[in-house]
Amino acid sequence: MKTTVLEPETWKRVIEFEIPDEKIGAAIEAKLKEYRRDARLPGFRQGKVPAAVVKQRFGEAAKGEVLEEIMNASYKTACEEHKIVPVCEAKLVEMKGGENGEALRFTIEAEIDPPIDITGYDKLKIKPKAKKLKDSDVDENFQTLLDRFSDFKDAERASKKGDYVRVEYRKVVIDGAERSDIQTPAYPFEIGTANALKDFDKGLTGVKAGDEVDITVKFPKDYQDQDTAGKTGVFSVTVVSVQEKHPPEVNEEFLKKFGDFETVDALKEEMRKGMEAEEEQRAKKEAQQEAIEKLIADNPFDVPASKVDAFINMMIDDAMQGRKEQIEPAERAELAERFRNAAIMALKRIRIVDYIAEKEKIKATQEEVDREIEFMAQRYGHDFDQLKQVFRQNGTTNRIRLEIRERKTLDFLVGGM
Repeated sequence: MKTTVLEPETWKRVIEFEIPDEKIGAAIEAKLKEYRRDARLPGFRQGKVPAAVVKQRFGEAAKGEVLEEIMNASYKTACEEHKIVPVCEAKLVEMKGGENGEALRFTIEAEIDPPIDITGYDKLKIKPKAKKLKDSDVDENFQTLLDRFSDFKDAERASKKGDYVRVEYRKVVIDGAERSDIQTPAYPFEIGTANALKDFDKGLTGVKAGDEVDITVKFPKDYQDQDTAGKTGVFSVTVVSVQEKHPPEVNEEFLKKFGDFETVDALKEEMRKGMEAEEEQRAKKEAQQEAIEKLIADNPFDVPASKVDAFINMMIDDAMQGRKEQIEPAERAELAERFRNAAIMALKRIRIVDYIAEKEKIKATQEEVDREIEFMAQRYGHDFDQLKQVFRQNGTTNRIRLEIRERKTLDFLVGGM
């Protein structure tokens, strides 16, 4: 067997094979003997069918089976000899010859994770920078807590700041195209909140239950929903209700709902600790993301096309969850292009984390895995030993190990808090 390996891309290997005709012929003869041994044809006993009849009847099938076996075995051998580790199913791009004394020639394309050498990860000097909380931040969070326990009563008046206006969409048009997927019934808006769209605030201020209103909204370019970002929408809505908020009385009974707190200040202090912990986590994740982005920028490498496509398909499927209408090919192509860069970045992140974890011998200990399982067992009311056994059987334990290894590797990059 003659083998030639080409590298048109860092992530692609094109393997050209040439198999002598005599090897193919011998393999076909051996295969026909197997067919003859097992053949059952009318008028002949098993194993006694004439060779000529077997060849006439099963010759093409035997040849096809032999060629498939030879190509599979040759590809496997070539991968072992040339240290090729495919990341997807191989693709047969050409095949010719293999009969009338001519050698069999075929070409297979394989995709691999190209070798990488990530440098500079131990000299990043990127550290988490948690923001210092103000008393006003805690007060705002306490107010949010009060809002959760507030009563809402219908107001027989026009809406004003602080009210909740519940509407039903009659029609939604975004840049001239009607959008049926946005027409969620009875969605509530709080008037005057900092994160509210000003156009909605303006359109729903001064309305009463039963009013029909057309609200023109100019979405900002950085709006979280990319389908509407930077576009203009017209929302035709019916006001279902206008409700005013009645906060709860902050007394001993109210404080006991959240723990053994005797004063509002004690509850706020506990809230501050939780908020500080959340801020530390936010700062850590931000630093980790900055570290990964710098390593990607400083260590360019390619990602196999098949991996990118598979990741994009997963992202599209996640984005389409809950949507009843089937996605059209044109829309899928548009989403694929939109998600492409994010998919490449995510796959590069995975490879970088794997590389550093391997280089620095970072892994999850059994104690860490057990703690994770113990937490899940307590959270969902399961027996620890039983859950551990189930996870070991269904592969969840391996996933937990990888997640812990990733967390520890990212912590290693930014040095924790």
